[in-house]
Amino acid sequence: MKKQFNRMKQLANQTVGRAEKTEVLSEDLLQIERRLDTVRSICHHSHKRLVACFQGQHGTDAERRHVFNLL
Repeated sequence: MKKQFNRMKQLANQTVGRAEKTEVLSEDLLQIERRLDTVRSICHHSHKRLVACFQGQHGTDAERRHVFNLL
């Protein structure tokens, strides 16, 4: 996913340089911007899920059942 992001960023940088010469590429820039927004949102959601996984849940089901049985 990081490679795709870097490719899109590089393509956007190249396209911006060419966009000054022609106005036809504005459609391409919009498409790239949409793709980058999608990649950003996917990265954001993936990061949130990974953080949640690394932090772990407060008490797994087995632990909860064990505590409940002790009561």
